[in-house]
Amino acid sequence: MSKKSYSDKVMTVLDHKLEKLDREKHELELLTDDRFFKRASRKLDFRQDMKILMSIGSSSMKKELYRYFSFDADTVSLPGFCHSRAKIDEKAFKAIMDEVNKAYLMDKTFKGYRLIAADGSELPVCNDPKDNDSHCADASIDGHSSLHINALYDVLNHRYLDCIIQPLKKKHEINAMIQMADAYKGDKAIFMGDRFYGTFNGMEHLRHTGHKFLVRVKDLESKNFIFKNIKVIPEDGEFDVDLHITLTDLRSTKYKAMPDTYKVLSNNSTFDYLDKENRFYETDYRIVRFLINGEEKYETIITNLERESFPAKTIKELYGLRWQIEISYRHLKYSVGLNALHSKRRDFIRQEIWARMVMFNISMIITDHVQKSKLDKKERKWEYMVNITMSIFFIKEYIIKRKGGDPPDLEHLIAKQIEPIRPERDFTRNVKSQPYVSFGYRFS
Repeated sequence: MSKKSYSDKVMTVLDHKLEKLDREKHELELLTDDRFFKRASRKLDFRQDMKILMSIGSSSMKKELYRYFSFDADTVSLPGFCHSRAKIDEKAFKAIMDEVNKAYLMDKTFKGYRLIAADGSELPVCNDPKDNDSHCADASIDGHSSLHINALYDVLNHRYLDCIIQPLKKKHEINAMIQMADAYKGDKAIFMGDRFYGTFNGMEHLRHTGHKFLVRVKDLESKNFIFKNIKVIPEDGEFDVDLHITLTDLRSTKYKAMPDTYKVLSNNSTFDYLDKENRFYETDYRIVRFLINGEEKYETIITNLERESFPAKTIKELYGLRWQIEISYRHLKYSVGLNALHSKRRDFIRQEIWARMVMFNISMIITDHVQKSKLDKKERKWEYMVNITMSIFFIKEYIIKRKGGDPPDLEHLIAKQIEPIRPERDFTRNVKSQPYVSFGYRFS
């Protein structure tokens, strides 16, 4: 009997976890109605539907079903699949994500801390002017509709940990981060966020979780710098200073006249640790400002990390690692195929977001193993890494074609698709909005 490959073991674990959730689906309330999936001898069931949604690509749903069932003439109809998938609550995909993450420990840390980035990304969906929460008017006649994905991402272990999906008009990244951070029960961590997360409410919630935080805020050159006119903060250049400050919602001239002691919160700011009985909140921050390499531009970071273990140079390195969540969103949308949705229904779209995240995590578990143990050790000019896009492509095909055996040389195929790592290369970020991909114009 041939020895199972690592990728086949990963897929066996996935099958076992799906079987476990199938047995517990009523108890865990993973269905939209408890009556569903009780008839025997069905072509589709809970596990099959979950795997189809994880493995679909960018073609039309009908083509994806024929592909999944190996072009069987008796392939389930599209209405039949839609009726079947409607029975699964999106919580089922969060459950399988948690089960897979538990099965494959995330043991890469930075000085004993897991590095967890929080960030959001807009996902264009089929336009529906009747959906007031996700539809927005713009220069076009019909406007556009979008959902906003908020995620926690382990940047060293390349794994999504949690996700909150919000309609565009109800987008609130700070509240989403707070909710996900409060729900996080893993090892000690450093939560990292870009400038939209630089609020007192968000930072203090992270502090109260017992973990560390590192958040970029608007630079002191901005009129909206949150610590304007404080003497301990230099007026220019790089610095690393400590600040003890008292937050208050009392807006009298007395407190506004003492910016070194009091930070008077604005009328429209939210801060959960002040009320009618407690009008003052004392706290400490460390403020680090550094010059971005190759740019005449500064970034300002607020953190509660200790200077002895995390000097300014290390803070800068950590902030650079936060970019991994941006890369993960790119792979999620283009390599895994989230940009090509297969439904107009908002509950189906939420299913697909979760399913693609699970697919990404499974792909990265296998890809990281290949990167670590399968790449040859030839001497080359550059260090090389696995091409993640090709790796995801191979793994998705593997899920579809796996019939109890191990397709030959999957890991060898992945190991052959490599590209050089060139850390000194720098390109201008080309930011532009991406339109919804119409059902009539699927990617090939």
